[in-house]
Amino acid sequence: MYDNTYQSPGANKAVTRPHQTITMATMWDDIKRILDTYQPSDEIESRKATALEGAQSAVIVPLFMVAEEIGILIIGRSDHVKLHRGQMGFPGGMMEDKDDGDLLRTAARETDEEIGIFSDQINILGKLKTRKTYTTGIVVTPFVGSIPFPYTFSPDPMEVKSMHTASLVQLLNTVQGKDNQFDLPPPVYTIDERPVWGLTASILAELAQVLEPVL
Repeated sequence: MYDNTYQSPGANKAVTRPHQTITMATMWDDIKRILDTYQPSDEIESRKATALEGAQSAVIVPLFMVAEEIGILIIGRSDHVKLHRGQMGFPGGMMEDKDDGDLLRTAARETDEEIGIFSDQINILGKLKTRKTYTTGIVVTPFVGSIPFPYTFSPDPMEVKSMHTASLVQLLNTVQGKDNQFDLPPPVYTIDERPVWGLTASILAELAQVLEPVL
């Protein structure tokens, strides 16, 4: 069973704005307001011709709050999945016929299947830009959602090898550029000494920029 205890480095530090203490409801309302007005420019130009070029997929970027601090959950993919084996990413996957063309349904269904959190437990706050994976050309739509925490997750071992939580701010502060220790294309972030790169890192970079007013 996944240990969903989260030690916030700022657990003993009050987080305040002028004349206002940040509550969970206030934070999610602020983020939803920002994302409601955000108009991203999608990055879906063709990069590489593959059998999966243009296939639709979606992920959930799961946020939670502990001690007035935003946390984020990232999964380590198992060695059994067909794509992105062993890489760090967000829960989600490919659209299926039963999703009726609804990418949000895809993201919620796949998240339930992968880590065992029911769709009605995910509060969707908004959407980030749609982009393509570099190696496969799969079109990925990220939805930002808040989740309850702690939570009794039940990850599918065939799809998920590990689960990782961190302070969002501290994770974003680990960003490395071209000369990173992992010799991977930038940007690269680090969680539990493991690299987060590629499309997942690009989502984190966008999240850092869009949510800067509340971080």
